[in-house]
Amino acid sequence: MEIKIIGTSHISKDSAFEIKTQIIDFNPDIVCVELDINRYKTLFRKTKGKIQLSQIRKLGLFGFIFYLIGSVSQKYLGKRVGSKPGVDMRTAILEAKRVGAKVALIDQDISITLRNLSRNVPFIEKLKLFSYVLFGGLFSRNKIKFDLKSVPKESVVKKLVLEMKHKFPNFYKALVSDRDRYMQNQISSIVQNFPDSKILVIIGAGHKSSLKKFVSKL
Repeated sequence: MEIKIIGTSHISKDSAFEIKTQIIDFNPDIVCVELDINRYKTLFRKTKGKIQLSQIRKLGLFGFIFYLIGSVSQKYLGKRVGSKPGVDMRTAILEAKRVGAKVALIDQDISITLRNLSRNVPFIEKLKLFSYVLFGGLFSRNKIKFDLKSVPKESVVKKLVLEMKHKFPNFYKALVSDRDRYMQNQISSIVQNFPDSKILVIIGAGHKSSLKKFVSKL
C-alpha cells in the first residue's frame, strides 16, 4: 500500500497541471477526490442547475446563503484567473479514467456540511463571519497575500487555517475538521478493502496537513 496526497486550489490551472503530472508519474490504482456525489454530478452537468428556494428547508438559511456566496465567489475568482471552479477535481477524475484508475468520492455530503453550518454555528459567529467577508478581512492584523493562480505555500495555508480556527471555531469545525474526519474514515476504509493499491488523494490545500498526519499513522 502506497498513498500520496496532493493539496490543490479549486480554481488553479497549476493544480490541474500538477494533477496530470502526478497521475502519469505515480500511476495510481485509485484516485480519491474531495467530492461527494452531488458535487460530482454538478461538476459534470452540461446545463446549469437552477437554485431552488426549497433548499432553504434542507440546508438551513445560513447554509443556503453560505452556499450562494461560495458559488458566486468561486466563479468570480475563477474568471479572474481564467479558470472554472472545480478544475482540479474535474481534471483528477478525467485523468484517472484515462489511465484506468478507480475514482473514489471521499468528501461528506455537502447538504450535511451546510446544514451543520446552519445549526451549529452561533448567531454571533455568523454575524462576525459576514462582517469579515464584507470588509475583506478588516479585522485581521496581518493580512495574508498569495497568488490565486497557484496553490499557496503550506506555511500560508497553515496561517489561514489557524486564523479561521481561532476566529471562527464552530465554522472551522463544520467546514474543516468534521470533513477531515469523514475523509480520513473513507481513506481508512479504502485502504482496508484495497490493501495493495497505490492511492492518490487529491484534496483542497486546507485539508492536506491533517490528512498527511493521519495517513502517516496507517
